[in-house]
Amino acid sequence: MNDPEIRYIDPAAVPDGCRVCLYGIGKGGSESLKLLRQLCPDVEIVCFADTYQSGYFEGFEIFSPDDLSARKNEYDFILVCSCYYPEIITNLHSLGIENVAGFSWPKFYNYQFLPDDLTKLKTEINFILDNLHSESDRELFRILCEARVVGSDSVELIYISKEMYNLVFKDPERIQSFPEHTAHSYFDFINFSAVKYVVQAGVYDGSEALAIVNLRQLEQFYGFDPQGTEALNSKTQRSLEKSGKFTLIPKGLWECEGAANFSINGSASFVIGVVANDDEGTIQLTSLKSEAEILPIPRLDLLIADIENSEIPMLKGAMDIIQRDRPQLAICFYHSKEQFIGIPMMLMKCLKGYIFKIGHYSNTLDESVFYAIPIEKYDQ
Repeated sequence: MNDPEIRYIDPAAVPDGCRVCLYGIGKGGSESLKLLRQLCPDVEIVCFADTYQSGYFEGFEIFSPDDLSARKNEYDFILVCSCYYPEIITNLHSLGIENVAGFSWPKFYNYQFLPDDLTKLKTEINFILDNLHSESDRELFRILCEARVVGSDSVELIYISKEMYNLVFKDPERIQSFPEHTAHSYFDFINFSAVKYVVQAGVYDGSEALAIVNLRQLEQFYGFDPQGTEALNSKTQRSLEKSGKFTLIPKGLWECEGAANFSINGSASFVIGVVANDDEGTIQLTSLKSEAEILPIPRLDLLIADIENSEIPMLKGAMDIIQRDRPQLAICFYHSKEQFIGIPMMLMKCLKGYIFKIGHYSNTLDESVFYAIPIEKYDQ
């Protein structure tokens, strides 16, 4: 471990036969209970713990930190299933409790499949495989699918810093063996000669916009980002404005108009949840269908999206325009296991006469892009 004071472990490292306390009574705790019951039947869950709550959770007594200190004989190990694990572990250490570790699963439960998930999703996975364009697309999808199963031999937990860790491919060359699928994120397979009007959901630092506005035939680039120009450096902003082809709309693309709470975390900023009122601190949401009428957007030739698990509601709000204009699509589909299956399923069912391909652009499970190209525009 990188830090001797704060340890992290993945499910495979939970000691066999031990009595475990799960610290955290939110979704992380309930998902960790589900995982351990399925993968670690020899591990006995004896209680939950929480800093503020008492009573019972999932049928187990909730211990306070003081209870954990006083009742050490009732458990062998504490797994902290909360995003506040550094603070929790530090506090437990101050109480003389050392047999504690942060649990990786709460970070990945929305990201990885449990082993029986793939069995339940066999029909959907086979449908996706049947509709992907080439054998290399199918093989890459199989690799990514298998790597997303908890306990996969393809990936390992790497500690980036005291409070950051990620799942990394043990053999990056396995992904890099698909060069046509790993060259340029969002741009592989796109026929730019057929692109005049572009919409990007999630502009962030403007790197993709900067590359595209320089296309000679481009008429207009519409970028949507609730952070506005916050992530654009001055040089990029000046270049985009100078092009005369770039319009930034400070809203989040969604299924419909509304407001949402928003977590700001750089390129990983995301919608927390839709709210009823447009209160201070919320962001504006809109649909592409609504904005296309206001701006107006005469035609959609290319849609790019990386909006941290909001891609499916965005696509629902854009589907009428997509079916009307038949644009090329480059949509991130890695942010959750639901969208990893849901985005291909949705587009394959809704779009006729399209070619479907995938790309992957990192040595982690992040940066997978799903491409949908109309047959008449596919030139490779």
